[in-house]
Amino acid sequence: MSGNSSPLIYESIVQLMIDHLKQQGFTSLKANSQGFVTPGKVRWDEEDDGVIPDITGEHKGSVYVFEIETRDDLEPKKVEDRWRLLSVYAKRHQGKFYLVIPETKADYLKDFVEDLNVQPEFLKLKGID
Repeated sequence: MSGNSSPLIYESIVQLMIDHLKQQGFTSLKANSQGFVTPGKVRWDEEDDGVIPDITGEHKGSVYVFEIETRDDLEPKKVEDRWRLLSVYAKRHQGKFYLVIPETKADYLKDFVEDLNVQPEFLKLKGID
């Protein structure tokens, strides 16, 4: 989980996203959450510890990566490395990297991302803080 959100909120968002992605025709859905197959670690190289994405799925032969982010205070260096790795991974597989965010934090996160070396797509969720 990439945020400091409560496990209950995180699990709810994961379930919402999986249901939505299934409806959109995504396959091979995996989630870093109980009850789902865990996505494989994404690494820069063999010596790297790697990171586990929150959600991955395939659509029309491309791999998409979804990170759930609900924190109010982010450490640029920590998230930039993680997000850049996941973004590069998605691009290598002809997919996209999405940040799944509460609508109420959209402006903060868009401003935050402007200073980073990564350009995610945003999926905004209503009714979740």
